[in-house]
Amino acid sequence: MKLIIVDKDRRVLLDSIDPSEHELRMLLSDDRTRLRVDVDSVVEALIDQCIQEGIRHSRIAVLDVHRFVLATRLDGRAEVVFAISVEHFRGGDSLSRATRKYQLTPREIEVLAMILEGASAAETANALKIAETTVQGYYKRLLSKTQSRNRPAMVANVLDWGGSGRQQQRDRER
Repeated sequence: MKLIIVDKDRRVLLDSIDPSEHELRMLLSDDRTRLRVDVDSVVEALIDQCIQEGIRHSRIAVLDVHRFVLATRLDGRAEVVFAISVEHFRGGDSLSRATRKYQLTPREIEVLAMILEGASAAETANALKIAETTVQGYYKRLLSKTQSRNRPAMVANVLDWGGSGRQQQRDRER
């Protein structure tokens, strides 16, 4: 996990990225005072969500197939600051596994992340700034791709709660 502390204008105050790491070039400007443009637009939306809704933690946003980001408002300073955590999907991570297994698009991953967080269709539509009917369309596609009858079954399939993945693994080992 990479951690970047920014002010409400998204100026970098502190980061945990080693200057020799490739990740630095992916996230921060050359002078390390700003976020890269593509990352900045995502972080801006997350910070705006925290401020407008008065919440401490933003929703999870997918940067690309390999990384996701979360903004957390930090208390204790005169000015508002945010911790921006950037994490890589791990091999065993449910979203990463679901992306590969069900061949999900980036937007389907975002909708699925909201489902896994327990968000309603209205909350998902609001967070992703799309129509609720569009969210319903994504739900239907996700149900179809995961071969699920309803949301709880879809969550169970994505998280492999049914044990079918473990049973298939045992069958292959025999």
